[in-house]
Amino acid sequence: MARFDQLENMYDLGLKPVMLRSLIRQYLPAENHPLNLNNSCFELPSLVSILQTHCLLSELDSQSIDPKLINTWKSAVDDWLSCLLSLLSSDMSDKCWVGICLLGVTCQECSNQRFLSSYSIWLNKLISHIQPPADSQLVKIASCTSLADLLTRLARFPEVKKDGNLLAGKLVQPVLKLLNEDNVEAVWEGAANLLYALIAFFPASIHHYYDKVEAAIASKILPGKYSTKTLKKLGYCLALLPKVKGDKDSWSLMMQKILISIDDHLNEAFQGVEEEAKSDEARRLLVPPGKDLPLPLGGASFKGTSSERLPTATISTLMFCCCKMLISSYPVQVAVPVRSMLALVERLLRVDGSLPHTMLPFMTSVQQELICSELPVLHAYSLELLIAIIKGMRRQLLPHSAYIVRVVTRYFKRCSLPELRIKLYSIIRMLFVSMGVGIAIYLAPDVIENASNDLNSLGGEDIETSPANTGPATGALPQLSNRKRKHGAKTGSLEEKQDAPSPKVGESNTHQMTPITVKVAALDTLEVLLTVGAASKSESWRSSIDSLLMKTAINSCKRGWGNLESNIFLPHESASVWADFQFSSLRALLTSFLAPARVRPPYLSQGLELFRRGKQEAGMKLAQFCAYALFALEVLIHPRALPLDDFYSACHKSTDGASNRFLENIYSGCQKQNTSFLSSLQRTEQVGVESHDDDLYDRWLQNENENQNKKENENITVEDMKDHTSRPNDSSFTNVLEVREQEPAAANADVHMRTENEIVVQPWHLEESVPKAQEVASAKAVMSSAVGTDPEGSEIESKMPLYASDRLNDTNHDMFSFVDKVEGFDNVAGKTSSTFPNAEKGSSSMVHLDSDSSMDSFPGIVDADPDTDSD
Repeated sequence: MARFDQLENMYDLGLKPVMLRSLIRQYLPAENHPLNLNNSCFELPSLVSILQTHCLLSELDSQSIDPKLINTWKSAVDDWLSCLLSLLSSDMSDKCWVGICLLGVTCQECSNQRFLSSYSIWLNKLISHIQPPADSQLVKIASCTSLADLLTRLARFPEVKKDGNLLAGKLVQPVLKLLNEDNVEAVWEGAANLLYALIAFFPASIHHYYDKVEAAIASKILPGKYSTKTLKKLGYCLALLPKVKGDKDSWSLMMQKILISIDDHLNEAFQGVEEEAKSDEARRLLVPPGKDLPLPLGGASFKGTSSERLPTATISTLMFCCCKMLISSYPVQVAVPVRSMLALVERLLRVDGSLPHTMLPFMTSVQQELICSELPVLHAYSLELLIAIIKGMRRQLLPHSAYIVRVVTRYFKRCSLPELRIKLYSIIRMLFVSMGVGIAIYLAPDVIENASNDLNSLGGEDIETSPANTGPATGALPQLSNRKRKHGAKTGSLEEKQDAPSPKVGESNTHQMTPITVKVAALDTLEVLLTVGAASKSESWRSSIDSLLMKTAINSCKRGWGNLESNIFLPHESASVWADFQFSSLRALLTSFLAPARVRPPYLSQGLELFRRGKQEAGMKLAQFCAYALFALEVLIHPRALPLDDFYSACHKSTDGASNRFLENIYSGCQKQNTSFLSSLQRTEQVGVESHDDDLYDRWLQNENENQNKKENENITVEDMKDHTSRPNDSSFTNVLEVREQEPAAANADVHMRTENEIVVQPWHLEESVPKAQEVASAKAVMSSAVGTDPEGSEIESKMPLYASDRLNDTNHDMFSFVDKVEGFDNVAGKTSSTFPNAEKGSSSMVHLDSDSSMDSFPGIVDADPDTDSD
């Protein structure tokens, strides 16, 4: 208790040696006491957890640590190792097993200095337990695992690489004996772990045993009688074996041997369901004419398997080897037989269990049932091989892209199993990313069709949303047909069943509920399609994919927001799975909003509502994403035309006495009154640049749709303006505008009344308006700002008084100011000479904008309340 009084907290280094000695007393048995193996099995995980959590074997050595504490800690670790070595030397297998397991943990957790000084001793101790006369299978398995841990740690020290190769060479023959002579599968699995460490970290130790290692591995894989886990470990070792020699010929030869072995097993498995010409074509690609067959895999000739089972385990393991060889690094560049592997993939995917007419008399229902039961596994591994080809080759597959697309699209039409469809979606996503927009454009129609079928499945949780609630009136969303598949009678001959018309896959999937995992895969694929291909030739399919994603997002949120916490009472449809589906649907919806498009997102308002609800109601992960979505959509909700870095300062450098303004500010508001248009222009409210830009883009986009339904009484026609501006000698204001008080306005493409308080000038007519501004600037005669003249010569007096902000110092410039507002470009007339240097200047009475005096006479903007009379 006195020692614990000196400890500060649980991070005190003085606690570590004390805890280690306590563990030795509590968990490690004395030399003369037996070990209760049942209790040790339950206590070992707790012991290992304490060692790793508190780093009790790390032996930190620093100048800031008390030397006395360092020596105490070192002494405790010495006692720990002494107990372990004593257990390894025990004649009792249970004690030996505990010592071997803990020694493997010590190899991982001890300090570098401790490991480098003791690894040779530990390795020699462990080797003795995998060689005769060792007979305990449990001890052999534990020794192989601990030796693999030791070699993995030893590979981190390049300075002992040579010594490591010498020590690793001692392990090769014992490992081969375990594979060839032992008959326990668990021992083979432990030997495979050790063999992998030798090949991966010390390949030079296996160089002289290359053929023997290949034969030992093949002898276990080719029969295919063992568990999938063991076969996969052995297959991984076979895939890494060419690294031992490190040349391109070894890699190519191993790949050719594996592909030929797969072809031999497929010829046996597909007898009766495949035409002989197809198998001959695959063989010609593997062995070109004029070349000899290589030695068979492992040096043993091919032997057929029993007719009662298919060699599915062997074929799948060999295809797993091909996958690992394609995606694993290799010291030199090699030539990959892409065409042969793609032909193998196509051959496997083409077989669906149907029988050719020529083979019907020779096949039984039992044989066909056996083949059909194993085909999903073979199809899954063939798709895995295609995935490995894409990962390993990437853009180098462009010459074979058409072949791959044909294989994928054809299989997509027939595939209906959820696991296989998920893999197909994964393949398509990788094709999009690796090969770019060209593949995306080509595959887009098939992807959208299949994704629509999966996302529109008629399940209980997928009630379709009406088009009225999902977006604008762009047409009703396509409704799915619910035609039921007609099942034929189960009795009868194979010929009768073969002649019966088979329904299409799309029809068979309509009445089935698609699993959520398939829906998630479809949404992820649509998201990648929008990311890669939305900017190029997407007009034909963009509207359909946008409406599909909007409808899917709404349907996913109808039954409430999911929670990431899974429910153990609902293993097939946990809340976390549903939350993943909602997350994928919202993420794809956000991508559809942000993807490049020629028009504004049609479902933006519905999407914003979903994101706002999700931010408030959903779980933490969904809420965080919804908050991010609202942040990302800010550029669409409140668009702003921000200036460039140097453009703003350049425009505000006043060299001629005038300050330039941005051309974007082409809107001005006015009060709608039943008076003359001139009076309403005089009462225009002056709006600042910064405050006006906030809703600039929103009003611009809404202008076109609202103008189709609303036509105001006051408008100015283009014909009137052209007619009056074409008469330069007329001194009246009718050279500029024609004001009509009671006559209904005609349709105008330049100026539209959008609301009661605003006139929106269409920006696309800016180029047409610039010459008109020049003509207006060259007018010779002007009138008072409060009085105008109609075409017949009579005067029209303004009934509205001028506001203080509109008072001008000069009548001529007052008229120019009004013309600028009407044409929709502020001060464009004042910038004509600088913006268009070659434009015509007009008559001699034109205002010269280049002179300082003319610039001084231009009215300034008065920042005052419209209702005041102050200047």
